[in-house]
Amino acid sequence: MNRHPVILNFWAGNQFLIFACWVWLTAGSAQAQSQSADVAIVVNPACSLTDVSLPDLAKIFKAQRTKTPDGNKFVLTSRETGSPERESILSAVYQMSDPQYEKYFLAATFAGTIQSAPKVIVTGVSVCQFVASEPGAIGYLRATETDNTVKVLKVEGKAPGDPNYPIKMK
Repeated sequence: MNRHPVILNFWAGNQFLIFACWVWLTAGSAQAQSQSADVAIVVNPACSLTDVSLPDLAKIFKAQRTKTPDGNKFVLTSRETGSPERESILSAVYQMSDPQYEKYFLAATFAGTIQSAPKVIVTGVSVCQFVASEPGAIGYLRATETDNTVKVLKVEGKAPGDPNYPIKMK
């Protein structure tokens, strides 16, 4: 079999460059895959929060911490029952099952410690629209569904897509 000398010369002279491009492309792909498995926590852009610990996030989402650092009342949102995003938040943040979550908010509403359960929102686009329009709103969605109308919070100092980001899709 006859090999073409131009192709062989190109390969011989550019092996490192080709390898470097391959590494760069696969690293970007791994970052995108990692981010697609992450659940982002989003707030209204006017909110001064930028980073939150998991215990503080649990207090916010359980309505135990009711005000933003700016003094606005938190407006909680949730995804629909059975969604992978909700399952991930229930596990990583609430540390509850779905029935425990429902019971928690029913009891808290009945006891008068909260006015209502979190507002259920069905799509990531709707989460962004609601959070962007409500000063104290906080919600969650797939990291790949975020847009520039909301602020994505770091959790435990990590942004979605970072290694060891703590809230992953189930």
